[in-house]
Amino acid sequence: MAHLAGLLRLAHPLPTLLNAIIAAALTTTAGGSSTQAALAAITMLGIHTSIGAMNDLLDQASDSGRVEKPLVGGSVTPSEARVMVVIAATAGLAAASALSATSLAIAAAGAILGYLYNAGIKRTPISFLPFALGVALIPVFAWSAAGAQLPAAIATLCLIALPGGSALALQNALADRELDKSVGANGAVVRLGHQRTILLIALLHSFTYLLLLVSAPTTASPVLLAVGGLLLAVGVTLSTRVSRGLRQRGWEVSALALACCAIAISLS
Repeated sequence: MAHLAGLLRLAHPLPTLLNAIIAAALTTTAGGSSTQAALAAITMLGIHTSIGAMNDLLDQASDSGRVEKPLVGGSVTPSEARVMVVIAATAGLAAASALSATSLAIAAAGAILGYLYNAGIKRTPISFLPFALGVALIPVFAWSAAGAQLPAAIATLCLIALPGGSALALQNALADRELDKSVGANGAVVRLGHQRTILLIALLHSFTYLLLLVSAPTTASPVLLAVGGLLLAVGVTLSTRVSRGLRQRGWEVSALALACCAIAISLS
């Protein structure tokens, strides 16, 4: 059981599942069939599992002492992690190829962004960029998965996702700021410092939410938009907490908030 739990943690299950659910929901909203939605979810599960496992593989040295990490704790071996990276990526890309060549290209682009982040971009001032671009690609992928043309409102949503995705990336990195600083990693959050990072996160999310409200069609669900705004406030608040676990939940709640807003606009 400990081994299975370690393999599950290696996949970074919460963000991986959230991305899969969002992709399936948006594919359905775009008019896709249940099969297309399932393939979109499998694509996201595979790609993000691969990225998560690679992240832990490359961070073994900096994760030293963090026994909750399956590779450091010993519940999963490096060879098993490498197999997971390959199998998950293969499954994700195979599912995307079953949708269309465009879906495969978008999925491959998302995977490359994640791998580049793992390989070193996360330790640079532009550490937020792969994350932001990856978030913006999700609606594009969903509409390609449904075989539908991307509406202007959804194209606008993708652009709005850039500042929102940047804020999510900063929230995610903020949870590990002390650890990154201790091992000499100089990503955006370490360079900015705690207070300036919190301020930037709040400004980016506020700007994103304002753009969502302004650009939302009149038929967009006001309930979902309101829920998204409330969750966004909760997420940012959690990111200010001392507990690393609460800060981790902060970016996940914020991601759910933006997903609510995206679905509200997509359903209109």
